Amino acid sequence: MSYKSEVGQRLRVLRKSEQMTLAELAKRSQVSVSTISKIENGALSPTLDVILKLCDGLSVSISDLVSGSDTGKLRSSAPNSRFAPSYKGEGALISTPNYDYYYLCPDVKNKFIVPILARLKARDLKTFGELFRHGGEEFLYVLDGQVEVHSEHYAPITLSKGDSVYLDSQMAHGYLSTGEAQAEVLCICTEPQAQTV
Repeated sequence: MSYKSEVGQRLRVLRKSEQMTLAELAKRSQVSVSTISKIENGALSPTLDVILKLCDGLSVSISDLVSGSDTGKLRSSAPNSRFAPSYKGEGALISTPNYDYYYLCPDVKNKFIVPILARLKARDLKTFGELFRHGGEEFLYVLDGQVEVHSEHYAPITLSKGDSVYLDSQMAHGYLSTGEAQAEVLCICTEPQAQTV
């Protein structure tokens, strides 16, 4: 079974556990009914901003949706200590036209940060499409290649291996691979629910 269909199945389980219709989840998450239906049926792989909107609509953490676990919605309190290794090649893969996301340590519940290893596919803004936004903040570190960072409030910047950027994820943004090799980055996002004012 592909991970894409596991995410769709997990979404359906979480939605039904809340006795929520597609229309109710669409209203709560601001994601269209057709998009949710396509994700649940394995016909569409959700982007990070869509995943975060769905998590917000379901009142679950991102790990509840991407872990692939079949145990239902978990709301246990966080343990006093955590230790969850993630070895090379492991992680929950979600492939989109712009990125291949590998969610690292996806089985850790109720975490405050979301570590993501990503391979950037888009090489220009026309191919990338509309910049997207989501709750929280993020830190991006370039592991390999060259990355052009676009945002709604700042001029584009170019980052090379070893460079990084920290940004407010609510600001529309997107990352392009602009070097000869496909860029690979480590992105650490905060869970929007974990933020305090």
